[in-house]
Amino acid sequence: MIAEYEKQVYTAMLGKVIGVYLGRPYEGWSKKDIETKWGAIDRYVHEDQKVPLVVADDDISGTFTFVKILADSGLYADTPERLYGENWLNYVLEGQSVFWWGGVAHSTEHTAFLNLKRGIEAPSSGSMALNGREVSEQIGAQIFIDAFGMVAPGRPELAVKLAGRAARVSHDGEAVHAAQVVAAMVSLAFVEKDMDRILDAAVGFIPPHSLIAQVHRDVRAWAVEDGNWRKTFERIDERYGYQRYGGNCHVVPNHAVMVMAWAYAPRDFFMAMQIVCTAGWDTDCNAANVGAVSALVAGLGHLCDRYDFRTPFADRLLIPTADGTDAVSDVLRQAMGVAAIGRRVMGMVPTPPPKGGALHHFEMPGALHGYQAEPGSAAINLPAAQGFSGKRCLGFCFRADAKRPARMETPTLFDPAGAPAGYSVMATPLLFNGMTVRTRVACVSASAPASLRLFARDAAGAVVRSDPQPLRTGGDAELSWQVAAGAAPLLAFGFEVESDEPCLGEVLVDFVDFGGTARLDHPDGLPNQGPRGIPGWISNLDTVRGKFSSDPHELLYLGRNEGLGVLVTGGRGWRDCTMKCGFQIHAAARAGVLLRYQGMRRHYAVVFTKTALQIVRNRYGETVLAETPFEAEENRLYALEASACGDEIRIRVEGGPTLAVRDAAFDCGGAGFAVERGLAGFRALEIEAFVETPPPGGVR
Repeated sequence: MIAEYEKQVYTAMLGKVIGVYLGRPYEGWSKKDIETKWGAIDRYVHEDQKVPLVVADDDISGTFTFVKILADSGLYADTPERLYGENWLNYVLEGQSVFWWGGVAHSTEHTAFLNLKRGIEAPSSGSMALNGREVSEQIGAQIFIDAFGMVAPGRPELAVKLAGRAARVSHDGEAVHAAQVVAAMVSLAFVEKDMDRILDAAVGFIPPHSLIAQVHRDVRAWAVEDGNWRKTFERIDERYGYQRYGGNCHVVPNHAVMVMAWAYAPRDFFMAMQIVCTAGWDTDCNAANVGAVSALVAGLGHLCDRYDFRTPFADRLLIPTADGTDAVSDVLRQAMGVAAIGRRVMGMVPTPPPKGGALHHFEMPGALHGYQAEPGSAAINLPAAQGFSGKRCLGFCFRADAKRPARMETPTLFDPAGAPAGYSVMATPLLFNGMTVRTRVACVSASAPASLRLFARDAAGAVVRSDPQPLRTGGDAELSWQVAAGAAPLLAFGFEVESDEPCLGEVLVDFVDFGGTARLDHPDGLPNQGPRGIPGWISNLDTVRGKFSSDPHELLYLGRNEGLGVLVTGGRGWRDCTMKCGFQIHAAARAGVLLRYQGMRRHYAVVFTKTALQIVRNRYGETVLAETPFEAEENRLYALEASACGDEIRIRVEGGPTLAVRDAAFDCGGAGFAVERGLAGFRALEIEAFVETPPPGGVR
């Protein structure tokens, strides 16, 4: 069972995500332009703008990524400021993930990231002394901060401390004050439902002479005097509008609009979202922050009182980072992760994961885990779990016949065919060839003989299916299916009902879990679609190309001009793993393979240097765990076998040395290749990995 704390975190996260999806299609528009086109924002308008609803967005990526440092460090509330910056270097791939990459002195986050790369540690990386007031007081710290309030429920002083450390990686001054107020409000909203009291208490944590504190006093007073938010907005625009501040997107105007929404709609989630979105400016960011607080105040059962905000996106999330574990996810999975971190931060009793830790358990009101029905053939509901292991399950209401089966599915990998504009999406699959899907289903009704299949759809358009399971009304069964797919990565998993005659009915799904042994076999290399275009792999390479004209071997070459380049797949569900391949150094400072990869600064590397074979642990800095002299010949193809089993890391080079070491820093993570300042190639890749459902938030 899920405790009340997890339910509240889920509620706050839903409010945050709804705000992003609601506000993203017209981000940067003025109030006048929004009202001219729509009058008021009282629904999703993505279709009007011909853009997807579910998108990768910095508000979502930053919120769910930056809080992970509390668990990754193992120090939780005591995590030092320096590691908040290291967290950026671990999860962020330059030019690709999380941020708006607008250039130094224009994008605050880009500026701070470059500072971190240069060795300037947090909080100096985001300081006004280094970056100037204009850059350091943009909106970014505020938009990433909600989760630091969620991990400190009812402890606003702690939320403010954590938020300050996180914000100062990239920001300073009023931007930090705004972030701290938002984090305090989120924390307070777990235990207080009076918005005036929340606002009063939260602003008390920042200096009373600060500009953000003055914004609060002014906007709340104007709201009382005006009684009309549009009139109050005119005052905000005159005193705190964009024209008064430099930079791309200053925090003060947008924070003022947020205070206005809270003041005019203190307990009404729908109206708060309508006001903050219709007001314009940085609509996705503002609506996301307002949504997190307002959702907590309103409660989970009231988010859809006047409009169904939840069903259209079915909890779906995209969180592209250097670690592919959570790239394709859903709100409930991420909320459980944040709650797991929060319990450790607060010294609370851990909550056993629902239904034995199943990936999809549906144990929260309205939680769909990304499942959507194929239009015209099926629908989805969430009934009580009639005799199942928890309180809730997923209801699959189907209409099937000989010409058309009924289907529902959830993504296991981002489909590039539906690529949204804006932020790029990098992802590794949740489901691989060779893994086993487990689920428990029950047939409530079927008007004619029908059968159920499990299926997976891959990036090449092929579909693999389980054997049919006859549906018997009143019967239930636990199904197990080992996926036997081709080399293409799997994009989606789902359920399919087929019948030789028209059939109406309903199937209940108790849980779904993926596990077992993942097998990747690429005898001819990977599909070469450019440095960052290999489906199912995360890459920051500068070069991915096929063989040179005189090369006797069919190799895929990987190149990185400066620093560390990676090509990795898998995630934190991968435990024991073995890689085999032919490997060749063409010209590189270092090159080899990665094991238990959890990001750019959290992994094991087995590498050839100019003079040695090494096993290296990178945990926010490198430590050579084992080393033996070995001069790899350039352009010679070596047969490698590298493995991480239990606490042993091992490498064997055919015709060369074997090297092994024991280390317990990382017990899970993805696998792939590394190359530093140069070029390396590989062929005939085989990977075998034992996979478990990754624990929420990485907390075991």
